[in-house]
Amino acid sequence: MTNHRLSRRAVLRGVSATLALPLFPSLARAGLAPEAPLRLAFVYVPNGVHMPDWLPPRVAQRAKRGRAPLPAELPRTLHELDRHRAKLTLLEGLTVDKARANGDGPGDHARACAAYLTGTQPVKADGSVIRVGVSADQAVAGALGDRTRFHSLQLGIEGGLQSGQCDSGYPCAYSGNLSWASAHTPLVHETKPRVLFDRLFGSGLAHLSEEERERRTRERKSILDFVRRDANRLARELSAADRRKLDEYLTGVRELEQRIDRTTGDVQVELERPAGTPRDYADHVNLMFELLALAFATDSTRVATFMLANEGSNRTYRELELQEGHHSLSHHGNEDHKQTSIAAINRHHLRLFGGFLDRLAVLEEDGEPLLDRTLVVYGSGIADGNAHAHHDLPQLLAGGGGRLPLGEHLWFERDTPLANFHRSLFDTLGVDGFAPEDSRAKRFADSTETLDLRA
Repeated sequence: MTNHRLSRRAVLRGVSATLALPLFPSLARAGLAPEAPLRLAFVYVPNGVHMPDWLPPRVAQRAKRGRAPLPAELPRTLHELDRHRAKLTLLEGLTVDKARANGDGPGDHARACAAYLTGTQPVKADGSVIRVGVSADQAVAGALGDRTRFHSLQLGIEGGLQSGQCDSGYPCAYSGNLSWASAHTPLVHETKPRVLFDRLFGSGLAHLSEEERERRTRERKSILDFVRRDANRLARELSAADRRKLDEYLTGVRELEQRIDRTTGDVQVELERPAGTPRDYADHVNLMFELLALAFATDSTRVATFMLANEGSNRTYRELELQEGHHSLSHHGNEDHKQTSIAAINRHHLRLFGGFLDRLAVLEEDGEPLLDRTLVVYGSGIADGNAHAHHDLPQLLAGGGGRLPLGEHLWFERDTPLANFHRSLFDTLGVDGFAPEDSRAKRFADSTETLDLRA
């Protein structure tokens, strides 16, 4: 690498590998134009949450719309994020109307997932037709995706069927896909940490044959072995502080590789082949969050979705000493022990999500925490799982660095479309987010207005 070829985000190249790097200030001082991009991530949790532990107590006779500082003591579920309270916004009153039956009968889980980011009623048609709408993340990716190596990333923990029926006649594609490139095209999420790692950090490695992958694992060959010469050249161009940053980053990449390698022999039963996927749910989620954080830090993508489980998932959280599945527990029938179990699952998810926020807060870009340059939305298309309610959805916004309100509880009139919130995200990111057929009316899906979050 030579000076005239350096960019603010240097890329190390070697045989069969390309390793993206974080931003280095000393390269910026060489006269290259600064850039401070915003990222967007949607983290989806299935089956709703235990709402009494999610929202602050209601204030009698409050205005239909309003705002207040987050209470001194956060609701019980949100205790897991107390250290990030200054970077949180809790939203109340948002609705996904198109997740309701609207004459289509049962199938709330499929509709909840399909409509969460699309704001569109999914077609039932006894599983023979798939049609919904473009999702909010893809509306953003359409505007920002050409600036990064990947238009967007779709991550998940559970694999999903792309054919057949999974929920009361709805195609399985609705329950297992959050991102939609078009009305008929779901973007399947990646569940395997090793495959995701190779996609992000090895341009040729993601396409290796199974035999070649196994050989590389046996030899314990690191991606750093392929790019070490280029790394040494780059180090000579950097300031002392940036050389330390480069060393810390490469060390982190290697440690992540080793974590993935250590899981090779401990894989989920349903996987087609060993792929470094942990059996332990928390380890799996943490690995995927770590990879997503690095993807944002290296500006490999600026848009991502992550499903902590498929909608309607009946995963059993034995690590919490629970014997019943998540979906079964969500239909608690007001039984105390089931409500207690659901609340425990909710806190478990928030603990893992908090770890992701921790990582974004530690990573820096131009001296600013990456969390301040990332809009992270955490939520579900169902509120109370027992009632299959799709109003007053649990929605949480983290990060944003003052571009949107922080440390606040915002509430809106009941049945305010969630798509209105998506439009406010579009504005913050500087994209219009509208499909061509909607651009004149300036609508997205079933939105009615752009929420003025700063009012």
